[in-house]
Amino acid sequence: MAELLPSNQVGAREDLADLIAIADQKATPLVSAARKSTAPTNPLFSWLVDGYAAVDRSGVLSNEDATTFSNPAEQRARLYGRIQKLWRKPKVSDIAESVTDVAGIGIKREMANAVTRSLKEIARDLEAVFCSDQDSTEESGATPFKTRGLGSWISSSAQSDSGTAVPAAYRTPSTSISTAAIADTTESVIQGLLQSVYEQTGKSKTFTLLCGPTLKRRFTEMTQVQFGTTNTAAVVRTYNADLSDNKIQYKVDVFSGDFGEIMLVPSLYIRTDVSSAASLRSGFLVDMDGVHIRYNRRPRYTPLPDLGGGPRGIIDTIAALQVDNPLTHGKIATAS
Repeated sequence: MAELLPSNQVGAREDLADLIAIADQKATPLVSAARKSTAPTNPLFSWLVDGYAAVDRSGVLSNEDATTFSNPAEQRARLYGRIQKLWRKPKVSDIAESVTDVAGIGIKREMANAVTRSLKEIARDLEAVFCSDQDSTEESGATPFKTRGLGSWISSSAQSDSGTAVPAAYRTPSTSISTAAIADTTESVIQGLLQSVYEQTGKSKTFTLLCGPTLKRRFTEMTQVQFGTTNTAAVVRTYNADLSDNKIQYKVDVFSGDFGEIMLVPSLYIRTDVSSAASLRSGFLVDMDGVHIRYNRRPRYTPLPDLGGGPRGIIDTIAALQVDNPLTHGKIATAS
């Protein structure tokens, strides 16, 4: 018997929902939170750092005349930064823009959608650059200008960019940098980082720890206490529970230590130029008052002429990361 079945039904419309679901919603905390300061007017720019002389407890004789003097600018030094240009170049064909009706976008909206996407993507590009280990470079031949990332600013050794390396007196001390394995990153290690920064600044502050998700979880695990023999162990967990809400909160967002507080801000862009393992386990202990993004050109869209093939354009930015004084920051450079 002949009958109409869905499998032989001619003309059935496709049931395509009028939306596009994007699971990737990664945030850009450094680009969002860092202060935006004056625009650089040269690919290479600089600023001054200074410090006080060591304390003097020697005293002065009652009949002693002043015959020798000190240089009040003896501690003064110059730090250098470089700019970097980034861009995205979306293009949509003439027919894709003018004719096709795409679910969740519509007709004649593909290019507008592409521009919106590209602006978000270039913010991620900036975040990845600023939170990288890359050193700055001067443009030469096929090598573009590059700005120095946090991983290179917060370093106890000299940077490779000739002529712009941080002077030894202002490099981050090794005691402010932890390379311990993630399992060995304990409360004592974090307290040590805070103490090291305090010994440089003499001031307890609130820091931001831009951290990979594995490192973020490590802070929560610090509330666990294990005890027992080698073969048997028990775990005691401390919960913050509001029983009226029937909810158990098991997370740590703030670490309060002897020498300051740390606001934990998870990010998926930490040291992505090193490895995925390092990205998940590393973090930058940052005094946000001492970090600036210097835009010469904020992200913008510039349409290019349509030569018949469809709309096209450039989303670009020129920016640099300035770390005022590397002594005031720390780093957890965990790779395992």
